Formats: sequence, C-alpha cells, structure tokens
Amino acid sequence: GGAEVGVVQSLGQQAAEEAPFSMGGPESDQGEVLERPVKKPRLEGGKPASRGFATGRRLAGMGRQEHGGPPSPFQFVQMADTQFGMEDSFKGRVGSGWTNEVRLFRQAIDVVNRMKPAFAIVCGDLIDEWPPEEYGREGADVEKREQQERDFKEAIQHVDADIPLLCVCGNHDIGDRPNSATLRRFQQNFGDDYFSFWCHGAKCLVVNSSLWKDDRDAQPQRAEMDAWLDRELAEVRPSDEPPRPVLVFSHIPPFIYDAHEKDEYFNLDSSLRLPLMEKLRAHGAVGWFCGHYHRNAGGIFRNSDGQELEVVVTGAVGVQIKDKEGGEVLGKSGIGGSTIGDEVSGLRVVRVGADGRLSHRWQTFTELKREAAATSSSS
Repeated sequence: GGAEVGVVQSLGQQAAEEAPFSMGGPESDQGEVLERPVKKPRLEGGKPASRGFATGRRLAGMGRQEHGGPPSPFQFVQMADTQFGMEDSFKGRVGSGWTNEVRLFRQAIDVVNRMKPAFAIVCGDLIDEWPPEEYGREGADVEKREQQERDFKEAIQHVDADIPLLCVCGNHDIGDRPNSATLRRFQQNFGDDYFSFWCHGAKCLVVNSSLWKDDRDAQPQRAEMDAWLDRELAEVRPSDEPPRPVLVFSHIPPFIYDAHEKDEYFNLDSSLRLPLMEKLRAHGAVGWFCGHYHRNAGGIFRNSDGQELEVVVTGAVGVQIKDKEGGEVLGKSGIGGSTIGDEVSGLRVVRVGADGRLSHRWQTFTELKREAAATSSSS
C-alpha cells in the first residue's frame, strides 16, 4: 500500500507501558477508568442512535453538554471501506456475493466490542454498488444495492449497544456526483451525511467530502455544508483554555502523502485543500481521518505558523488495492490489482491524549487475533 504514519508499538506492548491505550477501555493518565458516552442515545421512535444515525447535524448523547468538559484521554476505532461487493466487482464476477467482506466486517465489530472504545467510525464506502439515483450512472443494480444496504445494517446490529458506531458517506454511498436524491437515500438509511459531536472534550466533525470533490449536481448542499462548517468551527476558539482538540472525519482525503501534491482521483483539489486545512488548523484541528485509498498513507500539513495537522489515510476493512508499477499512485492508473483477507485487511486504533496528541496503529485482523489470544492467555 502506502507509507505508514504515526505508527506506535503494538497495543499489547503499549498497554503494559501506557495505561490509556489498554484493551479494557479508555483510562485517564491518572489511571481511573473514563466514562464512555453517557447512556445509550435514542432517536425518534426509540431507535438506538449508537448505530451511526445522526439527525439535525448532531449525534444524540454526544453533545457539548455531555462531553464538553476539560479534554481527557480516550481511544476510538477507525475503519474504512467495508464496501460490501467490491471484491466481486473488482474481479468482474457477477452474483457470487460479498460474504468475505461481511465476514471481515463482523471481525472488526468483534474487535470493537472487545476494546470498548469511546466510539467506532466507518469512514465511507459502506457498500460498493452505486446509487441508481446518480445522474448519468448506467448499470447500477437496484436490487444488489438494496441487499448490500440491508446486509450492512444487519451487521452493525452486532455492535455493543453502549458503543456508538458512526457512518461516514463515501463516493460509492452517494455517487461520484452526489445529488439531492442520492443524499436523501443515504440519510434515510444511515443518518446525516455530515454532523458534529463531542467526545471527552474534543470536538469531532464528520464531513461529506464528495460535495467538495464534485458538487455539479449538489451546489446548494455544498454551500449549506460550508456554512455549517464555519459555524461549527466558530464554537472552538484558539483562546479556549484548555485548548479544545478538533478531529475531522471524511471519506476522501485532502491529500495522500503530501499537502502540496498534484490533484488526482484519490485526493481533494489543492485549491480547496490548502485553504481548508489552514482554516481547520487555525481552529484547533489536530487530526483528519479518511479512507478511500484502500491503502495506508498520510502525512503532516503545517500551516504558516508551523502548527501541524496530521492526515491519516486508513486502509480497508475489506479489499486493499495494490500499487501499479509505473502508474500514477495518486490516481486510477496506479491501481494494480487487489487483495483481501485476514493478513491484509484491518482497522486502526487511535488514542487521543488530553493535550490533543495522537497515537495510532493500523493492525490486520491476523495481528488483532494474535494480540487477543496473547491478552487472554496472560490474564
């Protein structure tokens, strides 16, 4: 895949040396167990909001009132590109299903339930089949799309009810050219396409990066999100004491390796990404977590004052993409095939310190199983 950033020791090693990254749930630097988000949030009709469904651009039970106190350490699990059906579509197979991707996602859910993080988040491309409502999209299979949506929603019912599972929209979820109909479909199935929440004193922003990538059919929605983002950032002032760390989550990364890299398929245009990252960092953003690339990558953006914003591009729970020699690594010509399975697919565990410092590690499912076995045998 790509260059790995922010790698820390294995969680097993770190748990022995640094209590806040323990497998038994987040703890503070003083060793006491931190409370995870307050009682299970509910939506209208009594549905649990822990299933990733935000409404009114908010996540119930994870607002400033519940989580706006002084920053304290916590950990979360970041996943990306579960993308039910990609293995088949990538290999040109028809009708053989997505059992492998469902199996890997269920393993990821088992990891989440065992670790008991403050929250878990899937950074887009929940499923593979394109939305039939996208303008100019030919050959979208309506029945397949509906089955993938059902299978994803069934899988997330296995997440522990006390652990919020948040869903970010990706280009396969709302289309390369999103419009009001594709956005409505996502919102009806998985909640708001962008929203904010608080977690242990940190402000978290989930954004719809596809609106920044191509807004030809959704210019009013793009304008609404841009205005919303400005309002959300205005709530966090650089003069706040103690400073409030801001975390950003999207599907498409602002960049893959370097803030000044050329514009390509897998990143956001530099004319947007550079001023956007300047603005985010000025309001305390310390980390931007993304998917889309199906490989691990990322880097550091430094603003004009030398302050840093880390961009973390996380590989897939499902299909990983291989680099193509001689191709453009930032674009489609750099796609050289695919691979999937316990040895290559995985997720990322992230620890946020009270000072906003980030430490994180990508782990394959094979590594996670090995770690769980070692932990259980030593306990």
